Amino acid sequence: MTTRRRLLGAAASAPLFTPAIVRAAETVKVGVVGTFSGPFARWGEQFRQAIQVFQAQRGRTVDGNPIEVIYRDDGGADPSRAKQLTEALILRDKVRFLGGYVFTPNILSVAELVTEATIPTVIFNAPTAFVTRRSPMFVRTSHTIPAVAEPIAEWGLRNGVSRVVTAVSDYTAGFDSEAAFLRAFRAGGGTVLESMRIPLATTDFSPFFERVAAQRPDAIFIFAPGGPPAVGMIRTWAARLKPAGIRLLCTAETQEIDLPLVGPDALGVVSAFHYTETVDNPLNLALRAKLVEMFGPATVPDLASVGAYDGMELIYRAVAAHGPRVTAQQALGTWRGLAFDSPRGPIQIDARERDIVENIYLRRVEQRDGRLVNVNIATFPMVRDPWKDQNPA
Repeated sequence: MTTRRRLLGAAASAPLFTPAIVRAAETVKVGVVGTFSGPFARWGEQFRQAIQVFQAQRGRTVDGNPIEVIYRDDGGADPSRAKQLTEALILRDKVRFLGGYVFTPNILSVAELVTEATIPTVIFNAPTAFVTRRSPMFVRTSHTIPAVAEPIAEWGLRNGVSRVVTAVSDYTAGFDSEAAFLRAFRAGGGTVLESMRIPLATTDFSPFFERVAAQRPDAIFIFAPGGPPAVGMIRTWAARLKPAGIRLLCTAETQEIDLPLVGPDALGVVSAFHYTETVDNPLNLALRAKLVEMFGPATVPDLASVGAYDGMELIYRAVAAHGPRVTAQQALGTWRGLAFDSPRGPIQIDARERDIVENIYLRRVEQRDGRLVNVNIATFPMVRDPWKDQNPA
C-alpha cells in the first residue's frame, strides 16, 4: 500500500469527532540594540529598566505567548557594530521585532538590512527627522529634533532673545537641531552670530564657550546627547556665560536625571521637549513609582524610558491583534494611525510617515521637594514633525 493510501485509510477510519487542537504558546523574540557600556551607558540601562517596568505592569506574555527581550550592546555611536548585532539578532536569534537604537548613525546602518528581512523596527530614540523615511520597517516612539527645536526658538524670540550663537554636537542629530533652530529663529527675525559644531568626544567646552562670551549674544542654543556632553555644556554655560547675562536655550539637556550634576545654576532655564518627568498623569505617576520600587529611590524616568515603554506598547498591541506569528505588514498596519495615552501624554503614530505625533512642552527648571525638576509652563498640542511637512516625500 502506498504512503498516500495509508494516510487516506487512516483518515477514513478516524473518529467523526476529534478533540480540539490546542496550540502551544509561542515565544515572541524582541531584539533591543542599545548602548549599555561606555559614556552613554545610561541609555541602555534606561531602555532595560523601562521594559522591565512595562512587563511588570502588563505581564511577560500576550494571550499566553511569552515576550522575550534580547539585549545587545552597541557601545555608542558605532554603525558597523550596530549593523553586526542587528544581523545576528535576525539570523541567529530569529527575532520578530527589533527595538532600541540610541544614535542616528546606528539606526541608519541597519535600514537596508531590516527592509530586506522585513523586521518591524521600533526606534526608541535616534531623533533625526528623516530617519523613518530610510526604511518602511521603521516606526519611532521618541521624538524628532525639529519638533522640539523650533518651539524653543520661537519662545526665545518672544522673550527678548534677538542675537544667538548655536553650539551643537558634531553628528547627524546635532546638525538636525541646528538647522531646525536656525530656520525658526531667522524666520522670526533673529540674528545668528555663529554656529559651532563640537566633537562628540569633547570634555572641555571652555574654548568654545569663550568664543561665545566674546560675541556677547543674548543667548546660546545648545544640543548634546544626554549624559556627560549635556552636563558639560550646561556647567560651562553656568560658569562662563550665565554671569554675563547670556541665556541658555535647549531641549533635552535639562532632563531631571542630569540636573543634580549641574546644580542650582540650572534654576530658571527654559527648554522645549516632548517629555517632562513631572507630568501629572496616572501613567507617568505609575511609571515613576514602579521605577523607584524596582530600581531604587534615585531612579527617575527620562526620554529613553518613555521611548522604550511606548515601544513595548506597540509590540504588545501587534501581538495581541495578530498572534505570535504577526507579520511585518500586519504590525505596521496596526501601528499606522494608532493613538493611545502614554506617560508623556497623548500620542499617535502618523499613518503615512510612521513617526510620532505628540505634545511638546515648554518647561522651566525649578526646585521642588528638595530636588531640581522641570515644570511645564506651556504646551504645544499634538505636534507633527515639521521637517516632513517642509520636505514632503
